[in-house]
Amino acid sequence: MKILVTGHTGFIGRNLVNYLYDKSVEVIGFSRRQGLDVLNYEQILKWTRDVDVVYHLAAYAKPGESVINPVEAIEVNIKGTLNVLEACRRNNFMLIYPSTCEIYGDSKVPIREDHPIKPPNPYAASKAACDLMCYTYARTYKLDIKIVRLFNPYGPYQQLNKIIPTFYAQAKANKPITVYGDGSDTRDYVFIDDIVEGLWLARSLPPGEVVNLATGKATTNLEMALMIKDMLNSQSQIIFTEYPKAFGGIRYQVGCYEKAKRLMNWEPKISLREGVKRTIAWLESLGGELNVR
Repeated sequence: MKILVTGHTGFIGRNLVNYLYDKSVEVIGFSRRQGLDVLNYEQILKWTRDVDVVYHLAAYAKPGESVINPVEAIEVNIKGTLNVLEACRRNNFMLIYPSTCEIYGDSKVPIREDHPIKPPNPYAASKAACDLMCYTYARTYKLDIKIVRLFNPYGPYQQLNKIIPTFYAQAKANKPITVYGDGSDTRDYVFIDDIVEGLWLARSLPPGEVVNLATGKATTNLEMALMIKDMLNSQSQIIFTEYPKAFGGIRYQVGCYEKAKRLMNWEPKISLREGVKRTIAWLESLGGELNVR
């Protein structure tokens, strides 16, 4: 089996590539660091010839910043995905598209795949459009495309400005841990090992199918801050602060993974505490001081 991963040097891509190597499949990376770009259709067309599966991870993946840079977010995500879809139509490979829980917007109840799509920021809107484009290409052109909506991946190699690395850096330095709002905002955190296993298992989904990768458990920002403070035995105080101007718009969210369990026998295996422990171990391995905001 030959698999191409766009955006293979990013957080999810890097972990996915390591997982695929362990499966002894041939992996081809495709990213801007190699001078390759999903916005270049000819490059995508050339590099996807004779591959069996493509994981399309390359994206503008900054929900908050997309509020400030909507055109860039929308152009990169929609045009890049359209190029991959057109290459799929020409080269006839299996395409697995990692979508995002951001497209659903807010919900205090577990979100199923038929939940209304209400993207709260330009990034989410672009991903929602790509999600629907993938379904349409699968249906119209009878292509083998699967859509996997990811809920809040975290773990080694994630961006250092995300909530867990930020809280870690503050707690490690015994500086105040800054929590937006009143700390009641929730997310459904899925450890990266569970995410990449789900992406691997998604190969068995029917064409055009969509599933969530979630845990079904909502964690508040305050709970996350207290957990990290406890794990580091930190003396940090927790202070509450106003949302940034580029806030992405989601306050409460939790997913449902029943469909993924039924269709591809996937369910999360790593508990939040164990996943955060592993993430902290990775952060510790980086050495030096992380930036503290």
